[in-house]
Amino acid sequence: MVVSYDKLLMLTHSSSYQAPNHRRDSILIVSDILSCATRGAGKCEIMYKVGLSSAQLNKYLVLLLKSELLIASNYDKKSLYKTSDKGKNFLETFETLAKLLD
Repeated sequence: MVVSYDKLLMLTHSSSYQAPNHRRDSILIVSDILSCATRGAGKCEIMYKVGLSSAQLNKYLVLLLKSELLIASNYDKKSLYKTSDKGKNFLETFETLAKLLD
C-alpha cells in the first residue's frame, strides 16, 4: 500500500494541519472528537472545538457511538458525550503511530 506524502503529514501533525485542498482526513476528525470528549463534552462544545458543522458532527457521532468509541449519557436534559475505554485505546494507538511516522 502506498501512502501519499500529504497523508503522512496529516498523521504526524495536529489537526491544525490543513492539506493543500483544506480538508482534514476523517481519521483526524475522529481523533479530534475523541480528544475533545475525554472528560465529557456536549454537542456544541465538540462542534466548535473540532470545527465541524452540525450535519458533519451528527454523522461522526453516529459512527463513533455505533463503534463504541464514544458513550452518550443524559445530564440535565442534554446529551453528554464521553470517550470510552475503547476510544482512549484508539487515541493512544493513533498517537503512537503519529510518533513513529515523525
